[in-house]
Amino acid sequence: MSSPGFPARAERHHLDRWLLGAALAVFAGFAVAYTRVTPIGASPDELSHLHYINGIADHLRLPPAGEPERQQPPLYYLLGAIVAKLTGDDARLIRLVSVVLGVLTILTVYAVARRLFPLRPALAAGAAALVALLPEAQYLAGAINDDNLAWLAGALLVLAGVVVMQSDRLSPRLALGSGLTVALAVLAKETVWILAALLLVVVFVRFGRRLRAVHAALLLVPSIVLAGWWFVRNAVEFGSPLPPLHPITAQRQVFDSLSQVRGYIAATALSIVGMYGNGAHFVAISILGSRPLPSTVAVAMIAVITIAACVAVFRSWARWDRGRRRVAILLLVVLIVAAVQSVLNSASFDLQPQARYLLVAAAAAAPITAWTIAWRRTGRLSVVRGSAIVGLVAVALLLDVSGLITAAHTAA
Repeated sequence: MSSPGFPARAERHHLDRWLLGAALAVFAGFAVAYTRVTPIGASPDELSHLHYINGIADHLRLPPAGEPERQQPPLYYLLGAIVAKLTGDDARLIRLVSVVLGVLTILTVYAVARRLFPLRPALAAGAAALVALLPEAQYLAGAINDDNLAWLAGALLVLAGVVVMQSDRLSPRLALGSGLTVALAVLAKETVWILAALLLVVVFVRFGRRLRAVHAALLLVPSIVLAGWWFVRNAVEFGSPLPPLHPITAQRQVFDSLSQVRGYIAATALSIVGMYGNGAHFVAISILGSRPLPSTVAVAMIAVITIAACVAVFRSWARWDRGRRRVAILLLVVLIVAAVQSVLNSASFDLQPQARYLLVAAAAAAPITAWTIAWRRTGRLSVVRGSAIVGLVAVALLLDVSGLITAAHTAA
């Protein structure tokens, strides 16, 4: 997917670093603002997450049977418990854990895009900005919620997968790095477990017979050593390796009819630039506090970008070498896995048209989207395309400001 990028003069002045820094500053600024504006307990299942953290901080225990969020792996809550002990259980300061994880996710997305577009650093910064400017990402980064760690784990899994695909051999360092990434994902959240398994499959398929016992050990032992205790604890506490799932509402609803497809797609698309209440009530962003953003607009934007990406890939496929094609297929599989997993969860457990579950694949979606928006065969961006990018950033900032205004109005 690489080709000559922005003007060499701009690259010499490290334009990508300035753009990345600006994106991180905007993201962190809005996320920190949400930590102050959003009432404690107003974000998705926040009180349950906070109770999990306090259980570790105050009693050194994980949630027993009957308590919410007992099904969640413990790493996010261990991090939160450390902050809780240092700050005297100040929930708004505990929220800063999510802000830091969000910043690390954006940096990882940038790292993925730099691997994909080594000659177009500004494009990598653009991919990071696409995640940084998402109101949904900013909102949840200002909340106590383990999705923030899941997003980071998903981004690291994509980065590891891309590195594996681009490597000619599996070094012990790469094997260990991949193994530690899988271990992180296992301890993060169940929404990234399939992606973790996918990374292992990619490594075994990519190197096949060249895989030695030491490589297999470096891939698998970190998860066994670092995460195995949690499964043993579950077996003792609940009689199975995994705790029983906890529905988000008392009256369980599932995706059980094709007639729900339209509403499900609309709600999922809108949630990318939307906010949530307590996990059961959805609050849509009102543009500058006046009118909510129509779901048709969100659906149309996503549909246009998806179609444009398919066209750009089709037109570029013949010029890509085998390595680039492998990476492109990997990114596509990641996107499919995230989408199918979200649908299956809604069909079998709880109906949740929430884009936060799709953002585990942000490190695959953002570089593809940035490349599609800035797509060209050679030369600089055209005036029209450059103006469109500036307009897109302006719209994103308008949505960011509107999201914060909506949150403030909701809290009042």
